[in-house]
Amino acid sequence: MRVTGNSRAWASPYSASKSRRTESDAGWGKYLDVEVQKRKMAALPERGSLGSVYMQFKEDYRAWKAGQPEPALPDSQGWTEENLAFLKERFAGDLSAFEVYDALETMRRMGAISQKEMNYAAGSVMIAIDAKNLSGFVSSGIDPNSKEAWLGGFDKAPMVGFRSLDDILSWVENFRTGDHPDVIPRAEAAARGWI
Repeated sequence: MRVTGNSRAWASPYSASKSRRTESDAGWGKYLDVEVQKRKMAALPERGSLGSVYMQFKEDYRAWKAGQPEPALPDSQGWTEENLAFLKERFAGDLSAFEVYDALETMRRMGAISQKEMNYAAGSVMIAIDAKNLSGFVSSGIDPNSKEAWLGGFDKAPMVGFRSLDDILSWVENFRTGDHPDVIPRAEAAARGWI
């Protein structure tokens, strides 16, 4: 099923979210700025710790989400016309960083994307590590002052580039979880006793 197209072409009985962003970075800027991360680290109390940028984002998203009304999702699951109409109405126009993540989370709850697809879009996928002969910590070779060291790859998450529902739908259309068999969801890794 082709899911991209003009987001205004579908009529829907669902109301759109009213608070839209106006800044050009959609709110991602504070999570992608190394200097912001350095200032946060410097402001920590002694023995304090700073969570990953992804975890900072998730914490802020949860606070934002707590202030949002919970939408009544359609009864259908998957890529139905009803679900697509709901998404296009609710997530019309330019989306903030939190609205992008909310759209992904809503799509997951509706069965339009899998947890694996959600993880890939958010940049939170598991990686395999060769554990042979690991007797201690291994230097990663990453410059401690680099963007990679401070952002932990959050800047490379596909969702950071999404500005509209059409961006998300286009990415979903091109992403095939079958092409990524190496990814094991967190729940499965936990069930296997790996974490």
